[in-house]
Amino acid sequence: MKAVVLKEIGVIEVQDVPEPEPEGDQIKIKIAYAGICGSDPKMIAGLNKPAYREGAIGGPAKTTPPRPGVRIMGHEASGIIVKLGKDVKGNFKVGQHVAMDFRSTCGGCYYCSNKKAHFCERVSNFSGMMAEYAVFPQGIVFPLPEDLPLDAGAFLEPASVAVHVLDRAQIKIGDSVIITGGGPIGLLILQLALKGGASKVLVSEPVAEKRKLAEQLGAVAVDPTKEDLLAIANKLTGGRGFNVCIEATGIPAIARQLILLAEGCGTVVWVGTYPSGVDAPVPLDYMYSKEISIHSVRLAPYSFPRAVEMLPRLDLKPLITVYPLRDALQAFEAHKQGKAVKVLLQP
Repeated sequence: MKAVVLKEIGVIEVQDVPEPEPEGDQIKIKIAYAGICGSDPKMIAGLNKPAYREGAIGGPAKTTPPRPGVRIMGHEASGIIVKLGKDVKGNFKVGQHVAMDFRSTCGGCYYCSNKKAHFCERVSNFSGMMAEYAVFPQGIVFPLPEDLPLDAGAFLEPASVAVHVLDRAQIKIGDSVIITGGGPIGLLILQLALKGGASKVLVSEPVAEKRKLAEQLGAVAVDPTKEDLLAIANKLTGGRGFNVCIEATGIPAIARQLILLAEGCGTVVWVGTYPSGVDAPVPLDYMYSKEISIHSVRLAPYSFPRAVEMLPRLDLKPLITVYPLRDALQAFEAHKQGKAVKVLLQP
């Protein structure tokens, strides 16, 4: 079968690889669409390194190091079940449309036993979705609604992250929200925030095509490189600041800026993946005077079933750009250019 393989650090190519077969509780899936995530170029470049600070509690965060020549790329996808392992016991059947998580937790460690499975001490990570076929344990395979297009189904993993962001942000009816970054996560958060009761949402995004999409989806969109974000925020919120500020660019300076755009008792949520070892200094006297809460987001614990329920209610078609799997290099280049919101590979 054809697959996008990490040939060496910095290099991917479409190769012929052995077609996998399911064992035990595994399910074999014919991939319909596989998404390019913002973390994929970092993985290719070998930049996905464990986060660790000297003097901090605990060891480095667990990551899966690149395995050049072996690793098949991709952790966001939808597909169709073609074969079940002999020990599959869930409500699965051949021909069923599904989407997948990429992490299988142990269920028995300290974190799994304390409702923190995204910190599982014995997690198994699965890539391999940028291929014609892939196999996954039944516990991380999620049936999709029958009438949901499979290209929309490929948004399940990023949509689950957006659901977790809403959990952390605790948006209430009538809240004002600012989102920095109009990429896939930012635009998914925008839609969920409006459906969750936000009265107004401002999206800050320098790329014109993404601003246009944000406006189509119900936001006020601004170009932070040409417009005074603070002045616009003051006008939209009557000078009070936003109830909820969500950072989805991965730029440390913007992460800090959002603290200054929050109202008293406001909530800031950092969603982006930030460069290792880079700080965003927090003004402690300001934090004291404003009583602001800062949250971070890591993965999407317990969010996939709810994301499945929300996918049919989201407007996803305008976000999608499709390339055939054989044109993976062009697809990654389109992702790099930044104008396409979500690039999907179609085997």
